[in-house]
Amino acid sequence: MIKSYSLQKRLLLNTSLVLVFFMVAMSVVLLNAYKSGIQQATFERLTAQFYGLLSAADLHEKDQLFIPEEPQVDQRFNQYASGLSALVFDETETLVWNSVSAQETEVKLPLSLPGEPTLYDIEIKQDQYFQFHFVTEWESEQGDVALYHFVILENKRAFNQVVEAYRNKLLMWLGILAASLLLVMFLVLRWTFKPIRKMSQELSLVKQGLADKLDEAYPREIQLLTESINRFISNEREQSKRYKETLANLAHSLKTPLAVMQSALQNRVGEDELMRISSEQLERMNQIVGYQLQRATAGPKVMAQRIEVEAAIEKLVAGLQKVYADKGINITSKLEKGLSVTLSEGDLYEVCGNLLDNACKWAKSQVLISTQSKDHKTFIAIEDDGPGIPQLVQDAVLSRGKRLDETVEGQGIGMSVVKEIMEAYKAKIEIKKSATLGGAQINLVFKGLKP
Repeated sequence: MIKSYSLQKRLLLNTSLVLVFFMVAMSVVLLNAYKSGIQQATFERLTAQFYGLLSAADLHEKDQLFIPEEPQVDQRFNQYASGLSALVFDETETLVWNSVSAQETEVKLPLSLPGEPTLYDIEIKQDQYFQFHFVTEWESEQGDVALYHFVILENKRAFNQVVEAYRNKLLMWLGILAASLLLVMFLVLRWTFKPIRKMSQELSLVKQGLADKLDEAYPREIQLLTESINRFISNEREQSKRYKETLANLAHSLKTPLAVMQSALQNRVGEDELMRISSEQLERMNQIVGYQLQRATAGPKVMAQRIEVEAAIEKLVAGLQKVYADKGINITSKLEKGLSVTLSEGDLYEVCGNLLDNACKWAKSQVLISTQSKDHKTFIAIEDDGPGIPQLVQDAVLSRGKRLDETVEGQGIGMSVVKEIMEAYKAKIEIKKSATLGGAQINLVFKGLKP
């Protein structure tokens, strides 16, 4: 069983995954950029506080560095446990001064060159701190140079709180933005796939027999698809119709050779004659079956070669004479020698056979078939001395299933087959009153053909 899925849902899901990945990546980039900005600001602020401490420091007797107990730099240095403290170490890493706020005096000093300020993240007793470090060179009056390590520690609690608040607000706004984008994407996809849903619904109606074809009002991008589907539906229906009509045409066409064989059996002709008639009609039936199969799959063969009319008509006349011998029908033929038309052999037999058979059914005693060529046109005329065809119903008799008299044997198929074949060859059918016999006259007119 083939599993179906919604293309719209798949696109929306894939887009959602891409959007979520993009939002997560963007939140990471923005958060890191924000943290880097705060760290840079912290570095600059601690650098400024270092220079404030440096300005309050001085060398006293015995070249000892002196810094007031409460320097007037940042009051947090003078408040116990304020989170901001300062420490000064000599070159032996011995503590020489610390601010009132300093809670920890044991700090690991990093390797650093004099004059290069650095900022590190450290952890002291499970608390996180920024550690600012600067190495200074202090020259005494005697010219001796002493190194001092200035360390400023700032608790990262406030930094982490600011970052956490920014992260929460960032995630909230990015979530709102993602939800808005997904909603817009859903609406856009729904609007974009509206023609696809419409096409699916119309195909369902066609499948149920509630519609004949798809609507023609579709966007240009899928119009070629809908036109192809409509063409497929039309071809499938035409093919199905052709198969049904072919079955009816096949049964109708086989009546004449079967009637000829039945007549030969009823008249008890000689064995040799019966064998000849049977062989001839069986061959004709085989041709009819092949011809109808060809029409069922490909329609009328309009690119056929030229065929001589006389031989084919004489064969039809001979067969029908036997079929209608009991009715006393006299079939006369007036055929021009060497006259030919561009028509397949099967189509010629089908057209002339149906018209001659109908003429024999309606005739009282006389049927005439004649051919002539005039003004670069070829005419084949079939006439009878029957009641004729009234002008009001001449178009109706060419429709499938239409019969003038329900009491006369037939299915109303032959004339519609003739019309279909003639239209395929761009030829004309004319229905008139016979001036010679007084009944109906059917003219087949082929344009542009010479004898």
